[in-house]
Amino acid sequence: MPLTQLETWYLNEAIKGETLLCQKLAAYANQVQDETLRGLIQNLQKTCLRHVEILASYAE
Repeated sequence: MPLTQLETWYLNEAIKGETLLCQKLAAYANQVQDETLRGLIQNLQKTCLRHVEILASYAE
């Protein structure tokens, strides 16, 4: 079943938000000196990237 125009808009906004979050997490990971904290941030970034992939699969 195809998405409505409003659903497509919401989906694209969610993708934009998740993409921005991924970019911010990457920047934070580059600034953090504590290895444990850097690992946590990178793990969050991987999760965020998976969210983008999942959302993008619905946009196709």
